[in-house]
Amino acid sequence: MLKHFNTLLLIDVFYLNALFFGLPKNIPLCYAYVMKICNCFRAFILAAVFGISLLYISCSNRLGYSVMLWSLPEAGLGDGDLVQVYIKSNISQVYVIGTPGSQQKIEVPFWQITNPTTKAKALKAYEPYKEYQSVYASVVTDGLPVRYEPVNTSRQVYRLRKGENLKILQKGVGTAPVSGSKSLPGDWLWVMTSDGTTGWCFSYNLKLFDENMPQQAEEVEIVHDETLETALDSVWYPEEYLTIINNNQVDIPRFEKNYYFNPGKETGTIEIRMPDMFKTWDYEGAEKLENGNYRFKGTSLTMSIRKNDVIVLQYSDSKGRQKSETFVLLTASIEEIISGEEARRSALLSRFLMAGSVFSSSNYGDLLLLEDGTFSWSSYQRLVPTVIPSQSGERGKIVFDTFVNASIASVYDGVVTFVFEKNKKPVRFLYKLETDGIRFEETADATIKDNVVTARGTNALVLFFGNE
Repeated sequence: MLKHFNTLLLIDVFYLNALFFGLPKNIPLCYAYVMKICNCFRAFILAAVFGISLLYISCSNRLGYSVMLWSLPEAGLGDGDLVQVYIKSNISQVYVIGTPGSQQKIEVPFWQITNPTTKAKALKAYEPYKEYQSVYASVVTDGLPVRYEPVNTSRQVYRLRKGENLKILQKGVGTAPVSGSKSLPGDWLWVMTSDGTTGWCFSYNLKLFDENMPQQAEEVEIVHDETLETALDSVWYPEEYLTIINNNQVDIPRFEKNYYFNPGKETGTIEIRMPDMFKTWDYEGAEKLENGNYRFKGTSLTMSIRKNDVIVLQYSDSKGRQKSETFVLLTASIEEIISGEEARRSALLSRFLMAGSVFSSSNYGDLLLLEDGTFSWSSYQRLVPTVIPSQSGERGKIVFDTFVNASIASVYDGVVTFVFEKNKKPVRFLYKLETDGIRFEETADATIKDNVVTARGTNALVLFFGNE
């Protein structure tokens, strides 16, 4: 090899001499001259190589010591083992470490060991991890998040796959996730994934094991899906219920029918009650499909979980037609919602009575309001039959079961309904409480949908009753 090197160097020097100075007259002398140069150059190269070798040997121990965070069984290294670090490569993102009891050197990624330092400092840096020194975990549900902070609303830094293994580093303090109204059992753990990502993961869906202990095979693997468990623990209601509640337009008879979807987690029987059907299904648990939806085993029902409080259920109705319904969670029970609406209506009656109990109109008769929600209306013949049906009688009950949309609410306070006791027919009026009485507008030609007046009637009759 060195002989070839000398020959090539001779040719290069000879070529340069010819190029710049022309061919020498005495070729033998030139050859001797070139060989002298080659010998000097070779000596320089050998000295340089020797110097670099000395420098490498003298610097090889300068990085210090580290502790293994993830074991390497094939190299006889377990997490917690102290190793010497020789070289750091920022390009490859690896350290070159020695293996105790041998001269072997191996490469490990940066994340697999603690930062190199003195032996004492390396052991001290590992102290927080000693409790879980050889403890790993297997993920029992797909899509389990690793979070930036130990709280279930913190941003995700990694999503785990079912069966993936983690290194448990230490336990932390945080807020436990909630299933339904109950906090899940477990701890927030500071974990490391197989690519070195670190973050917080709640232990409820982790199966912890010590790698130094023999593992026992389990006959049945129990997989906990927090999202599914929350959905199965709840009773869901039609999406329109939430819209009605948010608009303060609770139709009590509709809520009394209590339409719902009950997954029946405890009974194993699904119930769906809707305006056009009431049906039950027996099922044997739920399974997650490839598209992220869930299928109830033993039925044709599928469920898509859009948010923690919104699901979409697909099923066949009594005629075999495919239907899709959106259901939501409510913050209060049906009984509490109805009770709240009844209290609101009682408050409206009180406002009426504060304006007076006896009202009179020269054209449309005399109106008496009582605290029990009943009324007496006499001499209203001019309103028969266009506004008040004939043979309605004079007595009845006042109710506030109809609402107005936003555009009408800027003109009228609301809607009052007079239900005459003889024919039980409701007569509705838009009303406005004035300082000296009540102004009514009849709604015979108004547009009313789902107990909400959405448009006033054309040329509607307006009545004014003064208070006495």
